[in-house]
Amino acid sequence: MVSLTWRYYLYRATLSSGFYLPVSVVYMEAKGLSLADIGLVQGAFLFAMVAAELPTGYLGDRLGRRAALAVGNTVVVAVMVGFTLADSTAGFLAVYVLWAVGWTFRTGTADAWLYEMLVERGRGESYSRISGRAESTLLVVSAVGALCAGLLYTVDQTLPFYVNGVLAGFGVPLLYSLPATRDCDGPDCSPLGVREAASVLRTQLTRPAIRWVVVYAALFNVAFSVTRVFEQPAMRAIGVPVVGLGVVYAAFKLVSAAAASATGAVHDRLGTRGVLLLLAPATGVLYASFAVVPLLLLPVLFFRRAVQTVTRPVRNAYVNDRVDDAGRATVLSGVSMVLSVASGTANVLGGHVAESVGPVAFLSATGVSVAVVAGGVWLWTEPVREPSAAPTGA
Repeated sequence: MVSLTWRYYLYRATLSSGFYLPVSVVYMEAKGLSLADIGLVQGAFLFAMVAAELPTGYLGDRLGRRAALAVGNTVVVAVMVGFTLADSTAGFLAVYVLWAVGWTFRTGTADAWLYEMLVERGRGESYSRISGRAESTLLVVSAVGALCAGLLYTVDQTLPFYVNGVLAGFGVPLLYSLPATRDCDGPDCSPLGVREAASVLRTQLTRPAIRWVVVYAALFNVAFSVTRVFEQPAMRAIGVPVVGLGVVYAAFKLVSAAAASATGAVHDRLGTRGVLLLLAPATGVLYASFAVVPLLLLPVLFFRRAVQTVTRPVRNAYVNDRVDDAGRATVLSGVSMVLSVASGTANVLGGHVAESVGPVAFLSATGVSVAVVAGGVWLWTEPVREPSAAPTGA
């Protein structure tokens, strides 16, 4: 069992994007793409994820967990090669759409396989511990990859993508060294049909207790998503060299790991209402700060990682508490799809604004605007509500 667990850790390490992510936007700029073009391809990635979520989920159920994960890793290898071949906006659009499809084959499936494998062996209670260690392994490998990314890029601009492709390729034989699980089995494992899923989503996402917290979260997702897309040009604008980008991204991973370990304590201390309420003033003040002192952009980028790491499970726990068991996964997927659509739209439209005013000014104005609008949503709608005030309406 120890050998099996370590093989799973190694597989999770092959999901790292650390070798290419720190230089991906800089690479597209070097290929002649404008910030508007980069916003377009990043937005296309999110829209393609939304479109591919249900079809790939269906295919994943038909193929089985291991096969679906193997398809995901294989697609990533193709995407890394595609990065090295693309030299136009259309080429990068195709790469990002393909990447989105591969991403949806892997989202949640690795965790589902782990849970099923442990339960089948009577070790379901080990899931949280093993899953946490697997995530730590992924973050450590990503941090090492980020440290190498800038150096590899200075040797050859395509080298980070080839290295990441080789890493993803190792995941396929590792997967098939792991045991298959029974996947969907048992009386409680019948997936919702398309009509049932649509009905659940319509009913649950229109309830005030869920609708307004999703709107509130979507606003910050817009700010944080455009920050992720345009942070590399913004860092370059304030003087961070390409080699330095890798060091900064490695530090991002360490901050995310620390934030993940502190999430439970923060949630216990502040509660759901406190965690989400503080988003508005903290985002407004911090994003305004680097409009005055541009170097303050760097600590704000660390803030974004930490806040997203902490607030995602807090938000999902809030939704979980207000939805019945039947359809819970469907509702969480629906929330994720709403956030992706909002972020994709912001990326496409934001690229043109960033091109005209500069990435630093654009990110600052976006963060402040989102904080103001979100503050109004909080005051007028009370997005976080007690479960007793929000019946499930199933």
